[in-house]
Amino acid sequence: MCFTMKCVFARLNVIAFLSVLCVMSLSSSFAQLSLTPLGSYATGVFDESAAEIPTYDPATQRLFVVNANSATVDILDISDPANPVLVMPFDASAYGDVANSVAISNGLVAVAIEAEISQDPGSVVFINADGNFLGQVEVGSLPDMLTFNGDGTLLLVANEGEPDDDYTVDPEGSISIVDVTGGVEAATVMTASFEAFNDHAQHLRNNGVRIFGPGASVSQDLEPEYIAVAPDDTLAYVIMQEANALAVVDIDRASETFGTVLDILPLGYKDFSRGLPVIDIYPFPAERPELGTSVDGQTVLLGGLSGLFFEGEDDDGNIIFISHPDRGPDAGSADRDGDGENDARVFLLPELQAQLVRFSLNPESGEISIVEQIPLTDTDGNPISGRPNLAGDDGGLIAVDAEDIVYEFDPLGADLEGIAQAPDGTYWLVDEYRPAIYHVLPDGVLNARYIPEGTDPEGASTYGQETLPADYALRRANRGFEAVAYDTDEDVVYAFIQTPLMNPDRDASDSSSIIRMLGVNPADGTPLSEYVIVLEKPRFAGGNVDKIGDAVYAGSGTFYIIERDSGTDASSVKTIFELDLLGATNLLDAEISPVEGKTLEQHSADELLQAGITPVFKRKLLNLPSYGYLPSDKPEGLALLPDGSLAVLNDNDFVTETPIELGHIRFAQSNMLDASNEDGAINMQHWPVLGTYQPDAIAAYEVNGATYIVTANEGDSRDYDGFSEEERIADVTLDETRFPNAAMLQEDANLGRLLITTTQGDLDGDGDFDRLFGYGARSFSIFDAGGNLVFDSGDMLESTFANIVPAIFNSQGDSDSFDNRSDDKGPEPEGIALGEVDGRTYAFIGLERIGGIIVYDISEPTAPSYVTYVNTRNLGVPATLDEDESISNPDAGDISPEGLVFITAEDSPTGEPMLAVSFEVSGSTTLFGISTE
Repeated sequence: MCFTMKCVFARLNVIAFLSVLCVMSLSSSFAQLSLTPLGSYATGVFDESAAEIPTYDPATQRLFVVNANSATVDILDISDPANPVLVMPFDASAYGDVANSVAISNGLVAVAIEAEISQDPGSVVFINADGNFLGQVEVGSLPDMLTFNGDGTLLLVANEGEPDDDYTVDPEGSISIVDVTGGVEAATVMTASFEAFNDHAQHLRNNGVRIFGPGASVSQDLEPEYIAVAPDDTLAYVIMQEANALAVVDIDRASETFGTVLDILPLGYKDFSRGLPVIDIYPFPAERPELGTSVDGQTVLLGGLSGLFFEGEDDDGNIIFISHPDRGPDAGSADRDGDGENDARVFLLPELQAQLVRFSLNPESGEISIVEQIPLTDTDGNPISGRPNLAGDDGGLIAVDAEDIVYEFDPLGADLEGIAQAPDGTYWLVDEYRPAIYHVLPDGVLNARYIPEGTDPEGASTYGQETLPADYALRRANRGFEAVAYDTDEDVVYAFIQTPLMNPDRDASDSSSIIRMLGVNPADGTPLSEYVIVLEKPRFAGGNVDKIGDAVYAGSGTFYIIERDSGTDASSVKTIFELDLLGATNLLDAEISPVEGKTLEQHSADELLQAGITPVFKRKLLNLPSYGYLPSDKPEGLALLPDGSLAVLNDNDFVTETPIELGHIRFAQSNMLDASNEDGAINMQHWPVLGTYQPDAIAAYEVNGATYIVTANEGDSRDYDGFSEEERIADVTLDETRFPNAAMLQEDANLGRLLITTTQGDLDGDGDFDRLFGYGARSFSIFDAGGNLVFDSGDMLESTFANIVPAIFNSQGDSDSFDNRSDDKGPEPEGIALGEVDGRTYAFIGLERIGGIIVYDISEPTAPSYVTYVNTRNLGVPATLDEDESISNPDAGDISPEGLVFITAEDSPTGEPMLAVSFEVSGSTTLFGISTE
């Protein structure tokens, strides 16, 4: 069933945007796909997981379905899809307690068997397509989902390793890799464990991985649940649902790291208080003002823009920004005396005067215009150049031009980065050389320059006022301050070091994750606060994330910041994070106990915790290349607009061939939820809640040579007798500053009924909640190979059901339970299967609670489109027979899809593609024909 809605145009404060709040039918240029029920097999067992996970053997046209109720695998003949027949059950009880999953490749069937005591090692039993036992191998605790690699020579097993109900026995999670190249008799098992991450628990937590089990190590707390093999067969992606993370495992036999976990990637949080991000990109004009001509005849255009601030809107509705170039066009280093050592920095325009650049964006046409260039001078009117101001400022290099003419140091020379406007209209800038903080008047005259103690060897004030801590002079060459932000609430100027300080040496900088954030008094430059930001530094994804790009103040003690590597392709990392100072340790005003013999930069995130240092809270917003913004390797401007949207600008280093682009990040994709089961209605709106993605099933596919991971974001909590993280918002204390409307929010008809975790959200440890983290994202998502989000369906699922099946909105699959899952995880997308039909890739997603299968065309990973929804539940029929509530009513239809298998036309008994779906509550397995028109 498909429908379309008219597009709605709106204007958010200062930027016009197009918002489509609808479920869209496919374009007429695409084939329309439909699902038609063909036949069903029913076990007759109700709500006992009698039909859980299916797999298909094309050679025998048999479906193998896990029946956890009887610890068997039901072998079904589906050669006649209209009449599936039970051939035989394979009794797995002789080999363990519960059959959890099943997979097949080349006629070899693998069954995951849980031990009688779940925390003990489990096993995998191998049978053939006729149900004959072939062999058994021991794997980790509580083997859950398993799957073969592409050629069927490796079997990968997710060993969930859940604790017992008292939470006294908590085994380690792991991934077993079973090599069956030589047959079952010669099968070998190796274990990909998480032990290498046990000493990095706090670093993982800082990045957003949920490590929170009482007394648990990282290995114990990570519970692998579902595996997707990359199309090229070199990597496996493993979901740890409760941890909200994705493990990357090397399964390439030729690799030196074969069989190891390469990285643990956090999946982030979904902000239900606003829309999801969409980026519009506006190019700067190719014809820009000329800055000058070098002595060797090169004409240099305005460029090298580093730093960005939103100033307002002019009378014509144009958006006004201010930025500035950095030190000027750089032609690299030179060896002037031929000794093999570079001793000079070649400046194409050594006399280039630093300046502010004001430009406008026409939001209707996207045209960018240079409005004004304001040269910077000292108080005597002398121009401020981009030359080094002191020996050592640029790695000890002197300044020369293209013909090797030596230029003197400029005492106030600046390699400017970052810009923030103060409430009084003056500007704050920082530079990478010394580093230094500059206070500039609106007319471009320098008012003050603050530098580290000990800068001037003569003890004079030639280079500015020495108010900053001496440690900041230990910056790497040309890696001083990169960003500046003005906290207008507390009247503090914050300067951000670009790369970890060489404290005490370059080795410490290269291996460190510590970024310092220094707050100074704008009146006199005296330090007021200093905080630690821990770089994410993913091991697997992208290059070396060792620097920041820019920062901007967002209000209430929060900031946005860019962390980046130096990569220039779509796999590089240029991530925008939200920062929150609440609960972070002010190093200038705290008693801390550093690890003996280590400087601050030599501390790991876990050692910071031991030292009593809490870093700034971070939340990933988006990775710019994953959303299509990558004009160069340097996003070095970040601005906040009044409507909450962001603008980002790249530094092109004055290279004419490299474009300068302004990216506008709008939070325009609809992203609401119904959060209450007691409001008596469908009530979709924004709420101040962060949804934890926590996928269940995942799948991988390839588009244009790139791997993407599709997730069904069910959500899950830990709720045991010995430990439970669940609580309702009505029953917790909300911070009165962060939630001034707490009483309204905590009403049952609003947020009061919504379940949240108690393991997160109290940022300052004072017993109340500063942020609210719920379970699941009520969506499906697509991530790139680095674990970066490229698409999320927002509220498409809930909105679709509200429109086409409102009687069972957020229900248990019948009208009697209308809206009763809104306080939990909504429709709970759980199972997922991908399939290609007529050259297009589709995602078939099973909804555990409301029931049915929803289908999206995901051929374009950044822009999936809704195709159809089918639900084979007979709503007016009771789910069970009156005389026995454990027996499914055969007339009730299918309830609660769990596992899905796509069958290609080539492998299908009908010659057309099919979908097999197992329904755990109704204990039925249904076959759907797939057709297009």
